[in-house]
Formats: sequence, C-alpha cells, structure tokens
Amino acid sequence: MINQKFLPLKSPEDIANMLKKVLLKYNSYNYILGHAIDKFSFGKAIFYSCLLFLFFSFRISAQERQDNAWKAVFLDYSLSTSSTLRLETHLRTRQFFSENDQYLIRPSVNYKIGKYSALVIGYTFLSTNTPIYRTLENNLWQQFNFSIPVKRSTHFGWIRLEQRWQTQNNVKQYGSRIRFRTGFQFPITRSQKLFVPNLVLFNEVFLNIVDNFPYEFNQNWTFMGFQRKFGKKLNLITGFQRITLNKGKFYLHKNIWSSTLFYRL
Repeated sequence: MINQKFLPLKSPEDIANMLKKVLLKYNSYNYILGHAIDKFSFGKAIFYSCLLFLFFSFRISAQERQDNAWKAVFLDYSLSTSSTLRLETHLRTRQFFSENDQYLIRPSVNYKIGKYSALVIGYTFLSTNTPIYRTLENNLWQQFNFSIPVKRSTHFGWIRLEQRWQTQNNVKQYGSRIRFRTGFQFPITRSQKLFVPNLVLFNEVFLNIVDNFPYEFNQNWTFMGFQRKFGKKLNLITGFQRITLNKGKFYLHKNIWSSTLFYRL
C-alpha cells in the first residue's frame, strides 16, 4: 500500500523550476546578510550569532526530549580539480551511547561551478530504530553549496532538495522536502597557524513540500561547535546540536553531541 502524504514533483522540470525560484530568493538574502555582517565587527558578529543560537536552542515548549550522540565519517576522493566523490557514514545513538537510533550511508558527487559555489547530487539510505520495527528510507537529493569569505570569517550554507521513499511497518510513503542551511565559521584567535581551531555556528530548516511548495515545517537544527584541522587531509567538527522535530501532535527536542571526521583520500 502506498500512502502519498505529499504530492511528488512530477518531472525534472518541476524540480528545476522550484530550485530556480528558491535560489533567486536565497541569493537576495545572502547579499543583504553579507552586507549587514560587513558593517559589524568580528566580536559583535559572534555575540549576535550566539544570541540567535541560544534563542533557537533552548525554547521551553518541549513536550519530549532526548539526549543523543551522533558520529560520522566523511571520505573524499578527488576526481579532478572541479569534481569530488564523497562517502558519508553516520551512526546515531539515543541516551548518548546506550541505544541505537539511526544509521545512514550517503554517497554523493560534488561539482564545483564557481570560486565559492558547487552543485551536488547524492543518494541516502537511512534506517531508524522504533519500538516495534525499523523505518527505512531511500532518498535522492540535489544540492547547491556556497562558501563566501566575509572579513576574517566564512559564510557558508546550502539548499538541498530531497525526494524520499519511506517504508514503515510495510506501509510505503513518498514525500519531498527542502532544506536551508546557513552558518558562519570564525577563527577563535588571530593566529595564522594552520591548526588553530575555528568556531562554527549554523542553523538549518527543513520544510516538507506540499502541492509543489515548501509549506510544512518538518524540523530545525542549530549547531555550535569547533573545527580543528589535523594536517592537510584530516579535519574534525564537533559540538552541541539542538534539534526540534515536528511529530504532528507534539515537538520532539533532541540535545546532541555531534562529531564529524573528514578525511581526504
């Protein structure tokens, strides 16, 4: 039995038209945001970013809460100066490390289209633990990345469009959603040394697509942590992540310690 909760995008043209409209709006937003940041000092930018982080992370409307840990390894292999293969493996546990929650496998191809931007296409297999059975998901996704220097910091983000096929208790369901991530990376000192840690902040909003429009709130991620390079090939990002997930009748809030290790082959 197939339950189509969200109407699918009917053709590649629908996907292209939606991404075009979203990118036009998002490029306007990036210009305004970058101009505003340029008017503030480095210290003020960190201060206001942290205030926003606290506002989104510690709202008291939680009806259910989990304390989890996420671990991930990203392997990159360069095909050319403009294209890269990536393989992501994720292991997510509840009650920090005591209970299995999810695991993901996500291969993708990244193609650089400009000095500060890239296009990515990929596939994700996701398995989620539930009390009676596991929920399985296969999804295809297309993504636009950007990373723009702003004084001593970097403004980064992405727009990702996902087509999702889920199986839950032998019931199949198709849906699609769009994800908007925007964030900043700041050096925590003025040292020019290669291995000095950076402060990383980002927020990501997930919206379910209904009638070919990103209408319904799905979840929100807020992250605050550090990036540390260990040589030219190894890179670690670790920190606190707060997730607010729409469960229909209530919101599930997750407090997560998230760590991702990047390695370039």
